[in-house]
Amino acid sequence: MMIDAHVHLTDDDYTGIEDIIVGMLRRLGISAVSVSMDLKTGERNLELAERYSDVIIPFVGLHPWCINLDRKGERGSDACDNLMEEDDLDRISAFIESNISRIKGIGEIGLDRAIVKDGDEFKAQIKVFERMLSIAERYGKPVSIHSRRAVDDVIDTLSSYRIKGVLLHWFSGSKKQLATANSKGYYVSYGPVLVYSKEKQVLLSNTARDLVLIETDGPVRYGSCFNNMMAVPSFLISVAYAVANTLGMDYDSTTSLLYENSMRYLDK
Repeated sequence: MMIDAHVHLTDDDYTGIEDIIVGMLRRLGISAVSVSMDLKTGERNLELAERYSDVIIPFVGLHPWCINLDRKGERGSDACDNLMEEDDLDRISAFIESNISRIKGIGEIGLDRAIVKDGDEFKAQIKVFERMLSIAERYGKPVSIHSRRAVDDVIDTLSSYRIKGVLLHWFSGSKKQLATANSKGYYVSYGPVLVYSKEKQVLLSNTARDLVLIETDGPVRYGSCFNNMMAVPSFLISVAYAVANTLGMDYDSTTSLLYENSMRYLDK
């Protein structure tokens, strides 16, 4: 049994093949933490989780890419419902709170300095991030966090909250930032890039073993491996093998460790 700690099953690239993806998850013994980007994908996420409750663990949140849509993120602006006004933030917050018993975590949320043009835009990201963290704290939900070029900002903001489970997904910070995250008990996740990236392997080697999770971040395509195919559940097995090889562990012990870490993060 394994858990994909971060995947976007509501992404348009999966539309129409949900049964195939879920069939793969079931056959491989994988459960998936499906994160959302905005209100539209949050609603869709709960629909999918109700339909495939045995394998989908739904998170709902507002991604920093979806706060300002005058530029394109990696997934393109069509990945986000236009959530720029105060009442839109209120609306998704109300949606989360009214469905909190069905929502297992808050995400994908966070900060991204790579897309901001000025300080006001970053302040808008922080405002949304803090609202999402407040909801997670109030209801005791884990969070899945985007922190591109903003690890220090994320950690500084988190210091004001008591969150049961914090995941810095697709960790790309420095060893110093990793050490800080480890000292605070934050989980970090590694994806298919770990298969070929020496940098990621070094980071993993410096990560506390009880704080390691794995993910696919599907439907991302990985140009340096998997023939640039859209991520599917079977990719997670290769990531687990890469973790085992990097840490010098056997595969069964590695998957047991990763599963225990995932369950602790999810408070299950």
